[in-house]
Amino acid sequence: MAKRSKRIGAIDLESSIRQVLGEYGDEVYRVLGVCCREVSEEAVQKLHQGGNYNGTGAYNADWTYKYELTKRFHQGYIVYNDDHYRLAHLLEKGHLIRNGTERTYGNTSSFPHIKPVEQWAQEELPRKVRMMLS
Repeated sequence: MAKRSKRIGAIDLESSIRQVLGEYGDEVYRVLGVCCREVSEEAVQKLHQGGNYNGTGAYNADWTYKYELTKRFHQGYIVYNDDHYRLAHLLEKGHLIRNGTERTYGNTSSFPHIKPVEQWAQEELPRKVRMMLS
């Protein structure tokens, strides 16, 4: 059966368009929230596994995420290491080795284990949003 279309006058056109766009905007806002949470949870799981850094269980287990709302449409999830946040940067980038004086005698190896998860999340989020909106 064919759907019957609703006829509206020229005066009501603006309010009808505004209503439809408002409903679509609310749906997109809801989908973004769900997808951001899901991708954050998956990113934390990937970081729990350690990537190419197989360090202590305490470092890997401390990865978590939090929801942050600044303005109406500026929402987001932050993935971070709760207790070992200083160590995360040193492992990701490497650092100089010092012997307690001003002299340095080498560099440590870097273990880029956060960057691959970040790149995955940046690719995964738009894909999930597109999939849920279509």
